[in-house]
Amino acid sequence: MSAVLKIASFSFILMLVEAELPKPFVCVTQMEINSTEGALKNALFCGTGYNPRYRPVKYQQDRLAMYIGAEVRNVEKVREDDAKLEVTLELLMQWYDAFLHWNKRTSGNIETINVSEHDLWTPTFAAKSFQKTPRIQSTKQCSRVKSHLSYDGEVIYTLLCTFTVDCYKEARYWAFDTKICTLRIFSLEYDTNQLSLFHFQRRLSYPSYPLLPYKITSFQMATVNSTMSPEFRMDIVIERLIGSHLVVFLVLIVIFCLLNLLSLWLEIGSSARSIMVILSIVMQSLYMIILYWYGLVKMEPALGLAHLLLGTVCFGSIAFGWTYYARGQIRPTNRFAQCPRSVAQFVGFLMKNRPLSSYLSIGYLNESSKKDTLREWENAQMATDTERQHDEDTDTAANDEIEVNWKQVAQPLDRILFCIMLTAYVLMFVIYIF
Repeated sequence: MSAVLKIASFSFILMLVEAELPKPFVCVTQMEINSTEGALKNALFCGTGYNPRYRPVKYQQDRLAMYIGAEVRNVEKVREDDAKLEVTLELLMQWYDAFLHWNKRTSGNIETINVSEHDLWTPTFAAKSFQKTPRIQSTKQCSRVKSHLSYDGEVIYTLLCTFTVDCYKEARYWAFDTKICTLRIFSLEYDTNQLSLFHFQRRLSYPSYPLLPYKITSFQMATVNSTMSPEFRMDIVIERLIGSHLVVFLVLIVIFCLLNLLSLWLEIGSSARSIMVILSIVMQSLYMIILYWYGLVKMEPALGLAHLLLGTVCFGSIAFGWTYYARGQIRPTNRFAQCPRSVAQFVGFLMKNRPLSSYLSIGYLNESSKKDTLREWENAQMATDTERQHDEDTDTAANDEIEVNWKQVAQPLDRILFCIMLTAYVLMFVIYIF
């Protein structure tokens, strides 16, 4: 619906512009002139022998220099054909007419006037795609937007043209439907000895907002004056993000999240866990760089996925750091293997709850033998609480006697970290989707 409204509003603007176009000037007598501008036009086009059918040069061997600029206004499909697109361009042409100039001091300080394209010489170009197609389009069918004449003979001529362009797909960027459309615009009437073409860099532009369903990512124009016919070519690169590829991006991010979570269920001192966390971090980092490149250079929708992947990398890095920190603490040769009292009290507090105790006591997936260290520690904590009810001093002494090492708390802390990461992943996906 939004695309239909955009096309309708665009057509309405064109109708308004065409309605305001100046009409061809009709020569009148001096008695019928009622304005300074009318007198100026009468002096320029009447009684001077000016003929708009001939090139505006003093000598026929002179070459007319013309500057051309272009701006893309719209891109549409042609009958749902992926190989053809309709491109609407605003063409700006500038040249100097050797016969149409005046002294502004004696003409009421008039510097510029708007004239009809029928009153002065204007070029006609033909357009053709670089692909093998016999169709040649002419600028005669374009909408005449404005013909602007200055006192020094400068003519600025603007056309609004819609051309059908043959495009071919570029498969290097697989996540996007990328098309390269090359249009050749040339003169059939003049050769390079009569007309030389140059282009305005400042008028070579395209809109930064998406032209649904495509977005223009590159627009280059080059003039060619080495052939018999002066011409310029335009290379327009357009693309759109394919929904199925977007799903692939999202699925890969979900897989990385699952890898981060699965690594916490492998024994903390095993080589399998080390290999998994290292590969996960490396792959996520490389993939994140690719996604940010797609988002910043190619298309903005990929930025949301890149931010989402950045969150997975952060939590994966936490799991990576915790793994190697805990491995260093549970080594038999480490004299600081005893767990801090605050960590032991926190885990002991959670173990007092039966449902949490059952969850925290679940062993690793690759555990070779079942160990009851957690259960023994829980029983010791319960015995300590019973003694504390009778004698606080006795309880303190018992607490001092209980030594909890990192190997005993590593498993419950893995389960706690798993719950935190799972909650964070769910929140990230909910925020991204909604």
